[in-house]
Amino acid sequence: MKIKKLILMILVAFLLVTLLNQPMAKKGDTVAVDYWLTADGKQIDTSEGRGVFEFTLGNGDVIPGFDKAVTGMKVGEEKTVVLTGDDAYTQGPLAGKDLTFKIILREIK
Repeated sequence: MKIKKLILMILVAFLLVTLLNQPMAKKGDTVAVDYWLTADGKQIDTSEGRGVFEFTLGNGDVIPGFDKAVTGMKVGEEKTVVLTGDDAYTQGPLAGKDLTFKIILREIK
């Protein structure tokens, strides 16, 4: 019984160290994400079927809220964010709409 408990403790410690040591996406990193965008309850865009979407954090390649949402994520992490106002689109057909993005960080390059 003591050996099983010791093995379990070692396994838990290994997993914690592995998870805690994963790099987080930061300004200047090129990242690859999958995303799904919905507005007004309808999906209007996705990377699904097209491959991952790559961009560099902090370069202004994407709307500010998307950039902020990915910053600090770890590979494999998934999050859903609602973007509004200046964090979303300020011009065009999506201006003023609440945008819901589901994002999965696939890679930090």
